[in-house]
Amino acid sequence: MNCVRGAAVALLLSTANSTIQAAETVTGRWAVDLPACTRYVGAAAELPLTVTDDALRWSDDSCRIERTYKTGDTIHIQANCWGLSGVRSIPVSLRPHAGKLVVTWDRGSRGELKRCP
Repeated sequence: MNCVRGAAVALLLSTANSTIQAAETVTGRWAVDLPACTRYVGAAAELPLTVTDDALRWSDDSCRIERTYKTGDTIHIQANCWGLSGVRSIPVSLRPHAGKLVVTWDRGSRGELKRCP
């Protein structure tokens, strides 16, 4: 029984480690262009996306990351968000490539963002 429990803990830790590594590749602020990096109000498409190890913020949504997994280069996130639309659980996909981040937010493509300095 201890061997099974030990294997389960090892599997959980390896899964958690891969989740942390996945989040590190996209952690930071992302925006459509350099001027958008410093905006805090405006249209959703002009505001930066902020990604931390345990949260996301974009436009009027503030989100707590509930679950993450990675397929290929894409990081899939289930986020619990609250904002003008109320409280809801939404899927978010982040795919970094060539210094850019392709974002799908609540099943809608939001385009490519560039990392803010």
